[in-house]
Amino acid sequence: MNVNEALQFADSVVFEQTGKHLDDLQRAVVEGTWQRQTYDDMAKKYQVTKNHLSDVGSQLWQLLSEALGEDIKKSNFCSTLTRLSVLSSPIIIQSNNQQNNNHTFNFELKELSKIDEIFQKNNQNSKSLNHDLTLAPQIISFYERETELKTLSHWLLNQNIRLISVLGLSGIGKTALVKRFVDLNLDKFEFIIWRSLKFPKSLELLVDDILTTCNQSTHEIIADKLKQLFAILTEKKSLIILGTSRE
Repeated sequence: MNVNEALQFADSVVFEQTGKHLDDLQRAVVEGTWQRQTYDDMAKKYQVTKNHLSDVGSQLWQLLSEALGEDIKKSNFCSTLTRLSVLSSPIIIQSNNQQNNNHTFNFELKELSKIDEIFQKNNQNSKSLNHDLTLAPQIISFYERETELKTLSHWLLNQNIRLISVLGLSGIGKTALVKRFVDLNLDKFEFIIWRSLKFPKSLELLVDDILTTCNQSTHEIIADKLKQLFAILTEKKSLIILGTSRE
């Protein structure tokens, strides 16, 4: 993000909150802060008093804080906007269906409520099913991504698409999106297995791990193990998540 993008971002937030665009002094504060200038430097440049410009800045930080749900100050303005711009970057969800099923989504920063209640309810429902989420992260903060969740649900529950890739920049919430889908749909799958590929195993060891989790004794030959795994996936509604868990 550069200074022009920061100005555009701040202006859009302020306009949505107040119905007014940034005035000249507010723009000066954003630009000067982005360039690591002090209020003294900005005041000299724009020929106003330091106290007046500081008041303009304080009001602007408060306005941005209320609009974005963040504690924004002059000292963290640059880092916060950079982080939020990353969160608004797109996630691409791809399926292996032959049709054109590639979707790109941008996220709104509207926090969902009652996360803990959903965790507790779904954990109770999953006791009778074979779900191994030991390596899955617990998502304590999640932002509204209803469109993405609906797409995942449609592809996995209605179209029965067998392979889906969730792609995007590091840190934008790919893992959180998938975990949210799992939390909301625990009762839809007889087997759910979450594995990390941060330190990848060989294919044979991974298949052995999955078969063991499914309470299956394994064969000696990898080809037989794969047939055994495919038979389970054909007979049982199963979901296997393989990710790097770097977010």
